[in-house]
Amino acid sequence: MHKVPHSENELLNLIAQGDQHAYQVIFEKYWGSIYNTCLLLTKSPAFAEDITQDVFTMLWEKRTTLPAIGKLEGFLFISARNIIYSRMRKLASDKAYRQYIQHCLQEQQDPGAHEQSEYRELEQTILRTIHNLSPQQQKAFTLSRFQGLQHKEIAQNMGVSPVTIKSYIVQAISTLRRALANHPSRSLFILWALSLLP
Repeated sequence: MHKVPHSENELLNLIAQGDQHAYQVIFEKYWGSIYNTCLLLTKSPAFAEDITQDVFTMLWEKRTTLPAIGKLEGFLFISARNIIYSRMRKLASDKAYRQYIQHCLQEQQDPGAHEQSEYRELEQTILRTIHNLSPQQQKAFTLSRFQGLQHKEIAQNMGVSPVTIKSYIVQAISTLRRALANHPSRSLFILWALSLLP
């Protein structure tokens, strides 16, 4: 049986080594408070959920730096605030962003042979990466992204809490981002992921 240490510093050291169970403990401990803070600042449940997910995705992606953090709770709140401010600045140029997305979608409506080849390669990379996820992450991600189930429904299906499901999906997204970081059609994945936010 995997013993969970009670010290937060021990948990952070384990996460830095890639321990997903320790990450899940931290995730479940802080998800609610970070979400509530984001909701207070943004007044939007969907936006708050999105920001909170980004905070914990960042936490996993930068896990090797966690042992150097003095106070994790303060770090998470500051990260959430910074992401919110960054999003607000981007929304200021929302018109330009919408025009860019529209342009991308128009280009993809009638793809040539090269674009079709890139898309097939992208699809294979995504499927291969999903196949290599842990069984729990793979099932949660598939039920969410491909079958459209809500977190509560997936939690009932898998016999765990909705917060645990969020943790699995955040880790899966982080793995996919890394796998597709240098992919020539990465923008297609971004559009795909944004249209299926939890």
